[in-house]
Amino acid sequence: MIKRRTAAVLALAVTALLPAAAPAHAAVPAPLGELIDRTVTAQLGRDRIPGAAVAVVGADGSVLTRGYGVADTAARTPVDPERTEFYLGSLAKLFTAQAAAQLITDGKLDPAADVNRYLPPANRIPDTYPGHPVTTGHLLTHTAGFDSDLVGVNSATPQGLSSLEDSLAEHRPARVRPPGTVVAYDNYGAALAGLVVERVSGRPFAEQLRAAVLGPLGMTRTSFAQPHPDGLPPARGYRPDGTDGWVEEHGQYGPWTPSGPGGVTTAADMARWMRAQLAPDAAARLMQTTHYRQHPDLPGVGYAWEGWTRDGFTGWFKDGDLPGFHGNLLILPEQGIGIYVVYNGDGIDGSANWDGKELIRAVVDALPGARPPAAGGSSGSPADADRVAGTYRAARVSRDSLMRTEELFGSVTVTAEGNGLRTDGLALDPRHPEQHWLPLGGERYRERDGQAEIAFHDGVLSVSDNPSTAFEALTWRERPGPRLAVLFAALTVLLGAAVAVPATALARRLRRRPAHPRPAQAARAAAALAGVLAAGFLAALLALVSDGNAMMEAVPLGTPLALAPTWWGAPFPLAALAVTAGAAAGWLRHWWRLPGRLAMTLTALACCAFTAFLAHYHLIAGPLGALLG
Repeated sequence: MIKRRTAAVLALAVTALLPAAAPAHAAVPAPLGELIDRTVTAQLGRDRIPGAAVAVVGADGSVLTRGYGVADTAARTPVDPERTEFYLGSLAKLFTAQAAAQLITDGKLDPAADVNRYLPPANRIPDTYPGHPVTTGHLLTHTAGFDSDLVGVNSATPQGLSSLEDSLAEHRPARVRPPGTVVAYDNYGAALAGLVVERVSGRPFAEQLRAAVLGPLGMTRTSFAQPHPDGLPPARGYRPDGTDGWVEEHGQYGPWTPSGPGGVTTAADMARWMRAQLAPDAAARLMQTTHYRQHPDLPGVGYAWEGWTRDGFTGWFKDGDLPGFHGNLLILPEQGIGIYVVYNGDGIDGSANWDGKELIRAVVDALPGARPPAAGGSSGSPADADRVAGTYRAARVSRDSLMRTEELFGSVTVTAEGNGLRTDGLALDPRHPEQHWLPLGGERYRERDGQAEIAFHDGVLSVSDNPSTAFEALTWRERPGPRLAVLFAALTVLLGAAVAVPATALARRLRRRPAHPRPAQAARAAAALAGVLAAGFLAALLALVSDGNAMMEAVPLGTPLALAPTWWGAPFPLAALAVTAGAAAGWLRHWWRLPGRLAMTLTALACCAFTAFLAHYHLIAGPLGALLG
């Protein structure tokens, strides 16, 4: 009860500090403006977000823009929808797709050709799957088949960045599946599409965007240049700190501008862009065409756009996230409506990403003609539910980098529930991670008390709310549960060794017992060291994952917080080797009594299991990690 009252007081206090919303620019229905004001103001107070901006384009050509809260918590600068720049994050992919689509419609770029035709030698893609080249179309639909690795790609400042070409060559990921087979959200692929735009247009990416997109639309306060032009200071991004403060976040810059970092815009400029998308030219129509669909009955992906359905409406959606910034955008072409919202704070438990979707849904639900679908039927059977139950991993999860650890904490569990299903880890709303699904037939399900749908086909789970990433079924050996169980058992033994080895050595000394041979002492010391390293690794890993907002900043920046687990893991294989050798020698030379030899053997087994875990998840830094990985 005390916590609830405290949260309410904080919400009222934050709301009282918010400047009044900026007036609408043109006539949009008053109830809609009131709904947006009420929803966003409540979100900022509830989730402790400093500021937000909103733009809505009406079917009659009217435009509403709103600014809420502050762009800078220290200076108390109010958010101005005309002048306050927010980072685009992955919304930049829409502009990359638009630039590529213009080149396609102009006949300068073939989306079905091997993309190596347009790339310099250092950036050409290896022929990992002969006869299956990556195309520009694959890059724009998240189906190129690249692994995912964003560790250390971003920067805290815009100065001294590598070129797009050099950075893509340096950070080229492995190809992990044939292109065009599974949709898996792909930042590298989008950035590579930006390089194609550079090479085909003959201009740097930012210049091509300014000349071909921003300038013609009058988007004078939007830029993809780094550093930003004079007069375009962006808002600052924050995460909650303590009970009533914020910490400024960094990591919004980087060479991969076509996929997210560096680009800034205002709510007013995004209104101009949405109006152009709602009166589409050939390039916009190409973007708004479904080019890949993981499941035939669910929304697919266009060029950077994701298909979207709700209340009987169909449209195109995209969101974008950078440390401290979260934007969401939807257009409904048939209704002539566009909605954009962005926040300059992560919110409590990363809630800002969901807040944008919550606002968009509220606006769509209030539109004339909105009609939620009928409740799911019962045309399934318990056998159908049992057949698809299991553990699934997002296809975008890395196979070849430190980011593989995401599968340990981000897997999706599907459980049979009568003739329906329950899922954990699939929900977009962080406050309600569990969802329940009713059968529609044909291994397709609709959310109970909701409108989302999921469907299964050949071991792949598709989600209507997330068409840019499929989820792949895991075998029992791939599931994180058994691996976490082995990790827990190994850590228990190793942490016990860190305490027991020095304790027994001290007890032996106090009892004046004869010392063991030096090799035996060295083996026991190695066991204690392995325990200390395991304890350090565990502490570093818990520090990294304990605050999701801080982790979102640390990973792309490659900060010590993100890399500390790998530093503790780096010397562990050597300690494990010493412990294993010592355990074997202990049996051969009878260094200890039977309980001591058994304990050393158990420690050696724990060392081997822990080393295998570290290697599997690329948690060993340095040359040894590269060798074992």
